[in-house]
Amino acid sequence: FPRSCLHCDDAPCVTACLSGAMKKDEETGMVTHDPEKCIGCWTCIMVCPYGAIQRDSSGKVVSKCDLCAELEVPACVANCPNGALVYKEVKK
Repeated sequence: FPRSCLHCDDAPCVTACLSGAMKKDEETGMVTHDPEKCIGCWTCIMVCPYGAIQRDSSGKVVSKCDLCAELEVPACVANCPNGALVYKEVKK
């Protein structure tokens, strides 16, 4: 089953991030990751209750869902063959 970031209201990955690489945008509610700040400590991976954060292909920093910020609709939603995934933009 898919394990995607739920962009938690009280995101434990943001709280646990030692370097400040994980941020919560209070306006959009989106949890983002800055790979330039990531030190590869894996604390965010350990605290994520959904298992949505993983090491990237280099194995040096983490990778997580960014809701395909460059697209109008996230790729997982646009390509879901059963229409089971729905994207609703939440304004806080």
